[in-house]
Amino acid sequence: MAAISDPKLVAAVANAGGMGTIGGLRLAPLALRRWIRKTRTLTDEPFGVNLVPSFGGPDVFEAQFQVVLHERPKMLSLFYAEAYPDMIARAKDAGMAVMVQVGSVELARRAIADGADIITAQGSESGGHLNRGTIGLLSLLPAILDIAGDRPVLAAGGITNRQDVETVMGMGTSGVLAGTAFVACDESNAHPLYKQKIVEAMVDDIEYRTGYSFGWKYGTPHRVMPNRDRWNLLRFIGGGARIIDKPKMAEKLSLYAGQGVDKIDHVMPASERVAELASGLLSQGGAAQDLDAVSQRRTLQARYA
Repeated sequence: MAAISDPKLVAAVANAGGMGTIGGLRLAPLALRRWIRKTRTLTDEPFGVNLVPSFGGPDVFEAQFQVVLHERPKMLSLFYAEAYPDMIARAKDAGMAVMVQVGSVELARRAIADGADIITAQGSESGGHLNRGTIGLLSLLPAILDIAGDRPVLAAGGITNRQDVETVMGMGTSGVLAGTAFVACDESNAHPLYKQKIVEAMVDDIEYRTGYSFGWKYGTPHRVMPNRDRWNLLRFIGGGARIIDKPKMAEKLSLYAGQGVDKIDHVMPASERVAELASGLLSQGGAAQDLDAVSQRRTLQARYA
């Protein structure tokens, strides 16, 4: 969700009752500060910032982190940050909750030992980059729940609708983390061609790779909608396409997407996507409670915040 989950999308999710998260990867520190402040003009609800140390080296990562420490969003989300365990304590000392996304039990143990408040179990179904990325969500989730103690555990990977949420909630999770489903939202900063490709894609169209991905080290595992144009060399590169990018980027790249695409049949407002997911989060025994929008928002914020 780097540069795709921007202030407009984050605020729309937050206003609908979810914990919207700014995709901070590849944002220069000054741009990250602007995005945080812009988000605050669009919502009074809590939101988070995601940081990943795969851009600009340690100095840039520290500079981004300093922005987050100064601005103090409700939550700091970390991914691939195992080499920076001190950041968890520093963020917590600044009053933020810290969520760490992991793709293995080993990484979950490390995040817990380092003091993470929330653990997200990232199944191999997830779109974009995968932290280890070889274990399916329904196999990984029980193992992480077993070691999490009283820490909330979120489920990520192919989560797009109410049924998905009901499934993982029935296993004992505290909530879900969704990405691909929000790329295909009206407020997303994704290029319209990117959104349309998600809508048109089937589950068989999604491919796991360990080659090239835009801005990452060669070999980093990721999941994309592969571009099949044999004369196009960009098809070998995984990436995302933003509104400001030229259409050829969305036409030629292999675009990040998870295995839940088959359940995404149209682009919709973020508020509708949150409501769809919330109907599974708030259901009891498969029957959704009849809650109004205010009650749904308060319940979700109590779980996520």
